[in-house]
Amino acid sequence: MKRRSWVIGIGTVLTVFFFLTSGLATAKTIKIGVIAPFKTPSGEDQINAAIMAVEELNAQGGIMKQKVELVLGNDEYKPEKGVMAFKKLVLEDKCDVVFGTCSSGVAKAVMDQMARYKKIFIATGAASEALSDLLKSDLANYKYWFRVMHLSGDLSTAVHEFIYNLPVKKHGAKRMAIMAENALWTRGMVKDAEEFFKGKGLEIAYSEFFDTETKDFTPIFTKIIKSKADFIYEISAHVDGAVYIKQWFDLKGPMIGGVSGTGVNERYWKDSGGKAESESIVVYTPRVAITPKTIPFYDKYVSKFNLAPGYPTGYTYDAIHMYKEAVEKAKTTDPDKLVPIIEKMDYVGVAGRYVFDELHNPRYGEGYRQLPIAQWRKDGSRGVVWPSKIATVEYQLPPWLKK
Repeated sequence: MKRRSWVIGIGTVLTVFFFLTSGLATAKTIKIGVIAPFKTPSGEDQINAAIMAVEELNAQGGIMKQKVELVLGNDEYKPEKGVMAFKKLVLEDKCDVVFGTCSSGVAKAVMDQMARYKKIFIATGAASEALSDLLKSDLANYKYWFRVMHLSGDLSTAVHEFIYNLPVKKHGAKRMAIMAENALWTRGMVKDAEEFFKGKGLEIAYSEFFDTETKDFTPIFTKIIKSKADFIYEISAHVDGAVYIKQWFDLKGPMIGGVSGTGVNERYWKDSGGKAESESIVVYTPRVAITPKTIPFYDKYVSKFNLAPGYPTGYTYDAIHMYKEAVEKAKTTDPDKLVPIIEKMDYVGVAGRYVFDELHNPRYGEGYRQLPIAQWRKDGSRGVVWPSKIATVEYQLPPWLKK
């Protein structure tokens, strides 16, 4: 049966109780908080992952034989709301740890409260390097922060390799357009792309940051088409990608792909009216054997929620299981004792192998984590096209460009 998150008023917090194992201790519970933007695809993906992970932990006996209780906070993609949610989770709900959010801006604001209240905060949906820069600026106070997901730079590496090897080398793209939502996490990615592709001899024909409230992308696509770009590098997370991909399809734009936070889910195909055909985006945890855990996780998640995992899903799920392992090794939920344990972890999850660097970021690359690129097909399915070692289908051009 499909489980959905329950949503209540703005800025409120929802407590989700799980009574799955009668053998769990009742004298004390371990409370974990998750901050997410309710009523959004990415927020639902994050919450679903937390629900599934906590159910599994409780079915296995909890953490240190104590029941795990999940408490949710709504950040609405707004830093001030994220701060309010975090403070409620740690001060009123007495959470031992907090996971989330889907916004780097929210995460950065929350980190100041994390330092103030000395609680572990594990980012499972925020990619900006600015978060690790904050840790670097004050290791003593921000040491409680860890990132269990990719960085913007990891996304850049994955997408650059895909674009250069398939649209460029295989299909002859020579001119590229970049369209990115105006957000903290995208700025470095655009700069990296401009430098990388110019260094490879490609011309950047067009580049623009668009407001996250944009609904009409026709002017942008019209300019891109007039620029004679061969490929569009899209970078979005907070924006509903289905809105602009429909307009791209109707205008018969050039090849398109990159990062779309909403484009990773199966519901995206329906939302786009089937107009996402040939769009190629980072999918994070597709149904391929990234690790031995990936396919079993994928199948269980789809069976439970009738949805494919979204971008923060595998990360949130992995982070909660990693927290259990760290607590049981430390034999305590004391944040100061957990920090050195987490710093030395070597954990294989569903999204890859996690080993942290000195700034509490998980290492990226073959042998650690990789970010697969999948392409939407005419029948509404998706196949991995890059990296080549785990590819399941061949890259295809948009139907109006097929030779």
